[in-house]
Amino acid sequence: MRSSLILLPIAIALVGCDGGDGGGSAERFCGEIQLHSEQLTQPNLQFEDDIEPLLDLYREIGELAPLSIEPEWDQLIGAYETASTVVPGNPDSQQMALSAIYSTEKSAAAVDKWLEKTCAVDIGPVFTIVAQEP
Repeated sequence: MRSSLILLPIAIALVGCDGGDGGGSAERFCGEIQLHSEQLTQPNLQFEDDIEPLLDLYREIGELAPLSIEPEWDQLIGAYETASTVVPGNPDSQQMALSAIYSTEKSAAAVDKWLEKTCAVDIGPVFTIVAQEP
């Protein structure tokens, strides 16, 4: 019985570690979100060449995403990648981008809620067409 009491704190510590399960670190993820919040929420996209560095930032931060929010973050990246392929004046490419963005409304709301709850970071209002859970 005594040996299991000694092993319990070790097991808890191992479960809390950031390695081994492929998951990211909430602390590092939150820190990167805080550090880059302005770039993420108010990007300076004046030229076509400004898009790829923003996508790279999302991807790099996504590598740190904990498993609890990683799928939603990845969905956002996918939508932004699709939006980056829009050909101005081409209705088909514009429609494809809009569809990708609309399909991630639930993920965007989940990321916003998770960041507020876990990181105490408010990335601003998330506008959606369909009302999301408060």
